[in-house]
Amino acid sequence: PQAFPMLVGDMDNSGSLNAQVLHLVAERIRTKAVFQTHQAKFVTWQFDGEYRGDDCTATLTLGNPDLLGESGEWDVVPPRPGCQARGGGASAEDCVVPAVILVAHFLQSVTSRLVLGGEMVYHRRPGEEGAILTLAGKYTALKWVATLNVGYGGAHASYYHRANEQVSV
Repeated sequence: PQAFPMLVGDMDNSGSLNAQVLHLVAERIRTKAVFQTHQAKFVTWQFDGEYRGDDCTATLTLGNPDLLGESGEWDVVPPRPGCQARGGGASAEDCVVPAVILVAHFLQSVTSRLVLGGEMVYHRRPGEEGAILTLAGKYTALKWVATLNVGYGGAHASYYHRANEQVSV
């Protein structure tokens, strides 16, 4: 059995830190926060939330460059008089929108052998915004497993076959 919350991290000689905080909010809901610094400068963070049902799994991930230290990518939205990015005039909250990445996954067991699901990735940074949807499926037989992912980037299929106890292809 694991104890929660759990803090895991490592720091190198230059002071760079990689840290994770894991917490089991409820029996089926787990959260994770990941923080990274480079020397004494905050680099990035990421928050994950995961739900595990009897026959489904859903996750939501939010990642962003350094919001606190203002070293991440920012965009002025919308441009208006007196609004300057990180310079002066209006406050930063009125002028800028941080770069962001949002990822959502969902997998559902349709039968004991068939799992279907999808992933949506949304990203925004200065001058660029977009979303990509990928659909996925997995079929598990007694001696083989086949998967298929179809999305904006194309399709990817895989096949695993267990020939006998010693050989898998």
